[in-house]
Amino acid sequence: MQQPFYRNLQDKNLQERNLQERSFQERNLQDRSFQDRNLQERSFQDRNLQDRNFQERNLQERGLGFQNNVQEKNDRNVLVAATLTNNSSQPDFDSLRIECLQNRVLYEDPDFPANDRSLYFSRLPPYGIKWMRPHDIAGQFGLKPQLFVSGAVRFDVRQGELGDCWVVAAVANISENPELLYRLVPRGQGFHDGWYAGVLKFQFWQYGKWTEVIIDDRLPTKNGEPVFIHSGRPNEFWAALVEKAYAKLHGSYEALKSGQVRDALTDFTGGLTESYRVRGKTADLPRNAINILFKSLERQSLVGCGIDPIDGTSGRVLSGGLAAGHAYSITDLREIRLVSDRGEIPITLVRIRNPWGTRVEWNGPWGDRSPEWNSIPPEDREAMGLVFRDDGEFWMDFRDFLENFDTLDICNLTPDSPLDTPRRWKVAQFHGRWQKGISSGGRPVMRETHWTNPQYKVTLRDTDEDEDNLCSFIVELIQKDRRKLKHRGTKNVDIGFLVYKYSKEYPMPLPRAYFNLFGFVERCDYFSNTRQIVKRFLMEPGDYVVIPCTYEAHVEADFLLRVFFENDNFTVPTDEAAELTGPVPPAIDPTVKEGEEKFKRFFYESSGEDMMIDCYEFRRLINTALKSDPNHQDLGIDACKALLAIFDEDCSGKLGFFEFIQLWNMIKLWMTTYNNAEPGRTMLKLSAYQLRTVLQPLGFKFNSKVLSALVLRYSDEQYQISIDSFIMCMARITQLTKIFKAHQQNGKAVFSVDEWLQQGLLI
Repeated sequence: MQQPFYRNLQDKNLQERNLQERSFQERNLQDRSFQDRNLQERSFQDRNLQDRNFQERNLQERGLGFQNNVQEKNDRNVLVAATLTNNSSQPDFDSLRIECLQNRVLYEDPDFPANDRSLYFSRLPPYGIKWMRPHDIAGQFGLKPQLFVSGAVRFDVRQGELGDCWVVAAVANISENPELLYRLVPRGQGFHDGWYAGVLKFQFWQYGKWTEVIIDDRLPTKNGEPVFIHSGRPNEFWAALVEKAYAKLHGSYEALKSGQVRDALTDFTGGLTESYRVRGKTADLPRNAINILFKSLERQSLVGCGIDPIDGTSGRVLSGGLAAGHAYSITDLREIRLVSDRGEIPITLVRIRNPWGTRVEWNGPWGDRSPEWNSIPPEDREAMGLVFRDDGEFWMDFRDFLENFDTLDICNLTPDSPLDTPRRWKVAQFHGRWQKGISSGGRPVMRETHWTNPQYKVTLRDTDEDEDNLCSFIVELIQKDRRKLKHRGTKNVDIGFLVYKYSKEYPMPLPRAYFNLFGFVERCDYFSNTRQIVKRFLMEPGDYVVIPCTYEAHVEADFLLRVFFENDNFTVPTDEAAELTGPVPPAIDPTVKEGEEKFKRFFYESSGEDMMIDCYEFRRLINTALKSDPNHQDLGIDACKALLAIFDEDCSGKLGFFEFIQLWNMIKLWMTTYNNAEPGRTMLKLSAYQLRTVLQPLGFKFNSKVLSALVLRYSDEQYQISIDSFIMCMARITQLTKIFKAHQQNGKAVFSVDEWLQQGLLI
């Protein structure tokens, strides 16, 4: 029998993967360096404590003794640090800490006080809560507090009585990567003398930017032990303080109850998290999962996998050596071919890490002691990257992975990630809002309004490096700030998004006529009231339109849309630019021309001796003339004043006959446009969603912000616009256009103060 041999399936990528392997090894060195620094920090703290004791003895000899007991210091110094921050904006952290040190007080956060309001918004605590500082908690065990004890370890993080396991899982996940952890918990902080002032800072990603959160270090305890997230070591406090800062960000600890791990991972890393079910009836793992994993690991994405608990219990070791209810990390992926006299056998191997770092691991094919390794000499395994970096890592066939694991999570990091990686995602992000009457059009079946939702054009030109000539991109839709409003009863709304193929025959944003003929080509899996919806797409090059929307129309919410590209593709918003080509000259009303003398007589009877009409005479005249219209509604005095101002050049407040005729023709044009806007409508009023469509043929094109202002000003509580309000709206738009054009210089209107006041007051 011929001796089996092997070869690497992707030799052309071997150098890149070796670089990636060295990067993983460097991260391990960082982990060890991280632990060494912590040991040095502890030694530094011990030396500082000795120095501090020496200084305090000197102060006591001089009659200026400083109490070493932190609790006594709190009791004695009634000056609360709230006096240090007398404005609503967050203070500068370093200035605040130094001021506390100078005043010899420990910081007490006025915005997140140590009381029941910071714990719960819907009820009182079930028992008495005592807020204690880390010095007091650790002191019960004769220990000194530290942020990290021998480095951050995943299974040092333990859940407390709050139902925020999603936060616990994310905290544990990030603990394995020092660089990401140090962005969340900035370096240099601790409890050592000369630095510690009872105040710490943390950084969370919030809707496109990093937000600093400053807290004091008082923690809620029961019987001297933290009641929420805590460490397995009684003097380690980084995880408990991260949870407190996250609770402050959302208003209370209770606001953290129930959530998705991916939401916390997003807030802790700024990344976009894809979540898949690997097996079972709800399995949704893409067919190209191996390719996705290769590219994710190449970009140093955080990749986790897990096995569901069995009968509600975790930690049970299964026959294959894996633990149910347990989270693992994927650290590498390799494709090889074993070649023998029986032919080539393609195999994909995945390397998995058990964060416990124990020998509880896979004992099946390609496990540590499996006979499969005998076919590959040790020196060649290393050349191919088939190595074990540390205890707790093991390899397994990807087919076995699919049969044994239930979940797969990929946290794709943004280009500003602190990790050094040869490849990064290209990211576009946009802030938007669904607003009643303007841009909250609901799902596609709501044909009358769906087209009014915000639209974003995606251009795919640069294809993936694969040989399928397709483009990969991931869309993430996040609804903003809803968790912060839980105390008001605010709940998440059902959100989703759809992808349409752009047609050059239509302007952008796509009008209603497009949606009457074309449907979406891709969509998110389902509408959901989760904070974020994520979907990966693989599509042909071309132009597409992504439309984020709520399930129901007329629902208001703010959102953030992010699009991740593998290559240099891009996304742009499609809001219209303002255009003032109007007002459109109205046609002459034939009824006026045919009965001009009769119309003049009618005018002069209303005008009086001066042959001019003021706004009150104009109102009687116009309402009498419009009575023949089937949809007639009397115009109010405000609308009549706005109309009169259009042709009142000398600010006399009056109009002559020929000015009146021009205004009459203009009003008839507006009314005709208004009445024809929604053929077949049963209501006398116009839907605010149709205002954009109505204004364009009259010569006015506005962006969403201007339309929003018009709807807020001229629609009623049902977001309907009456004829009276519409005519007033048109009068003011026409007058504003006239004023702008009269004072226009290089695309901007220039006024003196007198001109601005005079023109503004007449609008």
